[in-house]
Amino acid sequence: MCLLKCSLFIVILLNSAFHSLLVNSVQCSGNATSIVLAQRWAKTECKDPNVKGNPACNSKQWTLHGLWPDNVKVIDAVPLSEDFFNKSEDYENIMRTEWTFLGKADQNNYINKTKEFWNHEWMKHGYCARDFIGSVDPKTYFQRALELYRGKNLLRILKDGNVKADDNATYRKHKIIDAVLDIEHFRPIVNCRKVGNRYYLSEIHLCFNQNLQPVDCITRGGDVCPDKADITYPLT
Repeated sequence: MCLLKCSLFIVILLNSAFHSLLVNSVQCSGNATSIVLAQRWAKTECKDPNVKGNPACNSKQWTLHGLWPDNVKVIDAVPLSEDFFNKSEDYENIMRTEWTFLGKADQNNYINKTKEFWNHEWMKHGYCARDFIGSVDPKTYFQRALELYRGKNLLRILKDGNVKADDNATYRKHKIIDAVLDIEHFRPIVNCRKVGNRYYLSEIHLCFNQNLQPVDCITRGGDVCPDKADITYPLT
């Protein structure tokens, strides 16, 4: 009996030591001065024919894309384990309603595809969010991201700023930026997707400092909407 208990203890100890070794090997290149909360609009993403069968296309709210330390790259990140998901409360509902996957997926493989997407977000951004969230624990990363997301309801913010989803209306980029500025008093980044000859509102990025207080975002490229483009914020 002692031999069995001692063997189990050694296995647990070795697993813990191996995990610590993996975590300690992770590195961050670059120095982030802000962290970006990226939200996206499913009705735009789902104009891609490859995405249309995705159940997340039915969303009528802005959903979370990720929480990204600005200008930082994670090196040798440790993937999420299945145990992480098993211990995460209500993760499937969150995947379907708040932190969605907006790539090629169907009803049968959506959860597995979203697990892969969450793992991608963790491996690319999560560990190096430590200076902002005070932890290298994946659970803390996902919790903080969701807390920030739930505190910034873009559907309401834009509506209060007179920017509403409408297939027949268009807006200039400055109007969308001003809608956020007027309500929240900090400058976002507004991204578009071009489909045919039309520009569609696809993402809005909100930025936070190391105390997780909102700050003006600094544009660093990406699919930023042209200043003079007529932008559709699609309802369907």
